[in-house]
Amino acid sequence: MSLSQQSYEQIKKMILHLEIKPGERIPEEKISEIVNGSRTPVREALRKLGDEGLVTIYPGRYSEVTYYNKETIKAIGELRLAQDLLSCQLAIRHGSNSDFAMLKQVSEECEMSAKKGDVYERIAFDLKFHLEIAKIGKNELLIQNQDKLYLKIHLIQISKYTNIDDSISQIKKHKDIIHALYERDYKKIKTLVCEHLEEFYDIDQEIINMYLNN
Repeated sequence: MSLSQQSYEQIKKMILHLEIKPGERIPEEKISEIVNGSRTPVREALRKLGDEGLVTIYPGRYSEVTYYNKETIKAIGELRLAQDLLSCQLAIRHGSNSDFAMLKQVSEECEMSAKKGDVYERIAFDLKFHLEIAKIGKNELLIQNQDKLYLKIHLIQISKYTNIDDSISQIKKHKDIIHALYERDYKKIKTLVCEHLEEFYDIDQEIINMYLNN
């Protein structure tokens, strides 16, 4: 692994574990010491993370972990809602029952992580669950877009994490989504996905109704 890639993985890990919090500066010198390199590969890594939306770069000054305000979180939620629903539509079209059975295992791993209080792992499995639905749908551009979007969502989720009970309550909707996929019931999936995302992202009811009534 190149020093640039090592730097990228190290910074991303620190961000997604909240070792560096949204709005805080990235400690370039400390990261250079960790990967045993110069600041050049660190800055290459920061540019990549900037493209992915995890880092905000102020050229010639410093870089910091991106802070998502309320309106940005809502916009990300609206995009996620559209992409998640498309993923489910394509999964119904292309997926097999064995594909949907695999989702059950990911959902169970997510629930176990939540119960033991491992917030990072719980969020990682939650996003893996939804990314696997996109993969079942076999649209490569959508998979790539989901992968990039879920990096931002990981940071939002870990920053807004509340408690274990609320987390488990959210995760239980995974089982209902899996059942609806087995049944090829897109109408039920629309309701479940809207319920899954509406409150967390504060999505306007008008937008929710647009999907539910279509």
